[in-house]
Amino acid sequence: MRRRATRRARLAGMGVLLLSTGCALTTPRVPPPSPESQEFAFSAGQGSRTFAAPPSAVVPAVAEALGDLGLQEIRPARDGTVVRYQAVTADDRSASVTIRSLGGTSHASVRVGWFGDEALARAILDRTAVRLGHSDPEPIPDSAPSTPGSNPFFSRTAIPDSVMLRDQADAAYTDRVVP
Repeated sequence: MRRRATRRARLAGMGVLLLSTGCALTTPRVPPPSPESQEFAFSAGQGSRTFAAPPSAVVPAVAEALGDLGLQEIRPARDGTVVRYQAVTADDRSASVTIRSLGGTSHASVRVGWFGDEALARAILDRTAVRLGHSDPEPIPDSAPSTPGSNPFFSRTAIPDSVMLRDQADAAYTDRVVP
């Protein structure tokens, strides 16, 4: 008897979850790309650009652009309509390029390292545009431009523990708690 009541309560709870309209049940709406969005944008360590070409043309152009800029161990992965390239830079940072289909266009986003590298992300997307014929031809650089982002968690300019905790270390030991 108790099992039936538990099962009914569980089914009723699942029904309420399925019928409710919450943020977990909605799908994001992607606006159609505008001509302004086809330029390079960099935010939160990730560079992005929209190309007026189908993914079937953008995917090989991205692979060639990664090779042009000297990235190594280029590995493609496909998840439905999303294609992701993983690569390694000359200074052993990971680089990831994700290509999503947006109708007749493609949206590419690039993240280099943990905290981003705006110069290298821009170079990858600009080189992809050259490979697609959307930009004027440019010579392949001898070394890829790179300005790695700083690590906000372990900054080299942070106050060392010996200075920050000096008062606690110099405090006299007492065996009682003082309010």
